[in-house]
Amino acid sequence: MKKSIVYPLIIGIIIVALLALFLPRLKGEKYGQVQGKAVDALSDDPVWEIRIVVGDKSTLKYRYPGKTYSLTGIKPGSYTLTATAPGYYDFTRDIKLKRGENIVDISMEGKEVPDLQRIIVFTESGDEGIQLEIRFVNSKGEGITQFPCLPLSLEGTLWARIGTEEDYVKGREIFRGPIELFWDSEAFLAKNKAVIPWEKLKVDEEVEKFGLLEVVLHTPQGDFADSVNDVKLYEEY
Repeated sequence: MKKSIVYPLIIGIIIVALLALFLPRLKGEKYGQVQGKAVDALSDDPVWEIRIVVGDKSTLKYRYPGKTYSLTGIKPGSYTLTATAPGYYDFTRDIKLKRGENIVDISMEGKEVPDLQRIIVFTESGDEGIQLEIRFVNSKGEGITQFPCLPLSLEGTLWARIGTEEDYVKGREIFRGPIELFWDSEAFLAKNKAVIPWEKLKVDEEVEKFGLLEVVLHTPQGDFADSVNDVKLYEEY
């Protein structure tokens, strides 16, 4: 084969290879992507069943979500990013999307516990005091597992129990007042928990072994009450 033919052929192969390598990159640079965090505003937890939309691009509703999202292949321009999820207020933000990477963090504000009908309170005596777990129950009588972190408040009254668990009356008042709540991200049913510290209780350990606790949980959906008649007034080891 003559050199006059070989050289142009080699150059042509090189040009084709370079085009195959760089054209996709050049094409990709015409588009942008939106990414960032998507979390509960109060707990910083992942948001269940969140759906994020920008233009004609959207995320799926993941059953086990992460704290980040990414939407790719979006033409530069002005858009309204929206995020929706059960139990949360809609999140919207106007963005000017440029080529390449665009960071938009999403903080979802809780609105309500879906289908909340009542609460069930459980107690356990621990090192710090009487520990409370608050579980939410829906209209089917099932425990609710997916709900946002909400600005709740709790108050209660604790009496010494006179009698047995089946036949009793209220005795001396041991505690009355607000009970500080905290959020447990790792819990399955009872993410809302609280503790009544031992130092706030006035217990005669010789005769007062069990108590009757009545609590009221204040929520954006109204007040919910429950009682526990077998509260242990002593620390378990």
